[in-house]
Amino acid sequence: MTSTYDTVKTALTSHFNIPADTVRADSTLEDLGLDSLAVVELLCVLQDELGMTVPTGHENLKSLQLTLAETVAIIDEAQPSARAAEVLA
Repeated sequence: MTSTYDTVKTALTSHFNIPADTVRADSTLEDLGLDSLAVVELLCVLQDELGMTVPTGHENLKSLQLTLAETVAIIDEAQPSARAAEVLA
């Protein structure tokens, strides 16, 4: 997985006290016990951690049914310069 995935996983475990062994790429945000308010809080944490802005036109990023892999893909797609930096590192 990408470092974006690691950042999302770290945010879930450290800010929402979700056990690391329950966080998997195919877990939905709902599976992890997040509600809509917690998803908004997660996006705020990710904005700070990744220096990103929530991409416009991706309101589905707030969906509880997204898996972590889907969430990471949307973030990486919206932040191509960050993804390129990861590839070059």
